[in-house]
This record gives sequence, structure tokens and C-alpha cells, in this order.
Amino acid sequence: MPAELKVGDVIVKRGEFKKGHIKGAELNNGMSLDLPVLVMNGSKDGPTLLLTSTEHGTEIQGIAVILKLMNEKLDPKKLRGAVIGIPVMNMSGFMANRYRSWIDHVDLSRGRADLPNGNSTEMIAYNLWTEAISKADIWINAHCNTRPDSLHYTSISIADPRNKEKCIQMAEAFPYTKMFSDTPLPPDAPPTYGTLATKKGIPRLLLEYADGRWFTDEATNTGVRGHLNVMKIFDMIDGKVEPHPEKFPRVDGWNKGIGTLRPKRGGLLRILKKPGELIKKNEVAAEVYNLFGEVVEQVKMPEDGYVWSWPCGDFCDTSGELQTVNSGCGMAFAFIHVGEKLP
Repeated sequence: MPAELKVGDVIVKRGEFKKGHIKGAELNNGMSLDLPVLVMNGSKDGPTLLLTSTEHGTEIQGIAVILKLMNEKLDPKKLRGAVIGIPVMNMSGFMANRYRSWIDHVDLSRGRADLPNGNSTEMIAYNLWTEAISKADIWINAHCNTRPDSLHYTSISIADPRNKEKCIQMAEAFPYTKMFSDTPLPPDAPPTYGTLATKKGIPRLLLEYADGRWFTDEATNTGVRGHLNVMKIFDMIDGKVEPHPEKFPRVDGWNKGIGTLRPKRGGLLRILKKPGELIKKNEVAAEVYNLFGEVVEQVKMPEDGYVWSWPCGDFCDTSGELQTVNSGCGMAFAFIHVGEKLP
């Protein structure tokens, strides 16, 4: 950890906490959509933890967690290492209540991060990588689903032996359904900042809260406590890992995504199974019915498993945030239970 840490226009010395901005996209009226950043440099050596939220503009739960954690729970004089907090990564989407940027309609998580002169979203991705992500030793990225009945979950990759154990430790610090992937990074993976972080060996945890539109005590309290647990595990702060007293639906053990359920027909959606409820292979999970009230399709589960969310919104190719579906849209995110231990 450097004695002086620079992130965007913020420079912090040991034992300091400052706030500033990372350069964002400049609009045609000359205004710049800069990204707020909070930077805390501890008084002693330790890892640099990056906290990010609202990579997609409609997913705001992580903002409250980052702000409460850094403004109320941490003391730079007692911190070992550094913490970088970026509460809103996608300022364009956030301002317009859109999943993607309203400037170029590109998903920030999928834009190239190696082009300082790319399109608007690629320039922001480049700035995020060079100013913050590349400086991290640990990265926790907060996302959200669209409905309040979605499962909170954590997601990690265990494909890289350099950070497998660290990723497992981070996931277990939170009281959510645990998801994992063991698929290695493809050689031709596009150079997003996620790809660059994976190649650099930065252990990364993806948090997925429930309804991204509203702050809830459940998400904020468990989120803050989980982050503090991670910091205790990596010896950034003193104290023992705390259990979570909150009780909410989850699937215990380790789970693996199997893809997205997609209807062949369009219409209104009738949900028959709750997130976290076991659905047997070929059991009907949902129905699509038309504006005459007639069922036009029954969508079945491809194998024994669960749904973690019935999403809606433009990122699923669905009109608005309505309980309607277009043919081929993302109707539900499905997963299977693998076991109490990772394979």
C-alpha cells in the first residue's frame, strides 16, 4: 500500500479520508458526468479494497451500503490498508433511471476498458480501470435485481487458483444464497475492466441485492456487516466476524447458474413459482397469456433447480418494468444446487 494514494482528483496520505471525483463523460452542453469517489488511506499497511455500486443505473442498493460503511463505520486511524468507494459507476444511467447509458446505450460492464479515446461508455470504463480498479487488491461490486421477492446472492469465480480461497471467504462473509462459476476466462474475452481484473488476479465478489430501486434496512444492514466481515477476514480492521441475525429466503450451500428461462411467445406473465422454491424438471414455472386471457405458453424448468429472480426491464428485452414478456426475453434467472461444499 502506498504512503500516498491517488484516485481521480483525490490524493490521500496515511490516516486520511477524502472525497472527490473520477472523470466521467462530457455532454454536448459542456457538463461532465463525473463519478463520486470516497478514498480512505489507513494509518498502517494492508490491502486496498475497492467497493463499487450502480454499474447499472437502476441498481442503487449498494450506494447506501458504501456511504454508511465509509462515513460511519470506518476510521482511517484504525484502518490497515485502504478503501476506495465508488457509489455510482454509471452516472448517465443513474440520472436517467436507465440500466444502460442513455448517451450511447452501451452496458458499462461490457464496454472495453483499454480505449482512452473510445465511445462515451468505453472512456468511463477506461477511467474506472486506470484510476481505481487496477489499484485494488480486493474488489466487491454491488448489483441488484428488479423485484423485492428476488433472492439476495453472492457470486464468485473459482476458476483462478490464485484467488479461489479469497473469493470463497468473501462470499461466506454474507448471509445470502451463494453462487459460483468454475468456467475459465476465454482467451478471446473482450477487454472489459472485469476481464482485466481477472487477468491481473484481483479476487472479486459480486453482490446481488433484491429490489434495486429502493434502499432497505435488510440490504443495508447485512451489506454493511458483510463488508466489515470481509475487512476482518483480510486483517484490515480489528474484531471477529459477526453472524447475521436476519432471516430471509435463501438456498443454503453452493449453487450454480444454468442460464435464463426465455418464452417463445409474448404476452402477460403469470408467475407460478417463488424465487428459492424448488422446481422439478419439466415442472411449469410460469405461464404466458394473451390479452384475451388465454394461456399461449407454459414455460418449464429444464432440470431440477430454482429461480433467483423474475426480472423485468430493458436489460431483459422487456418493455419498461411491467409484468409482461416479449418472445425471447429474459423471463427468469435459473440455477441448480450443487452441494454444501464446492466441488
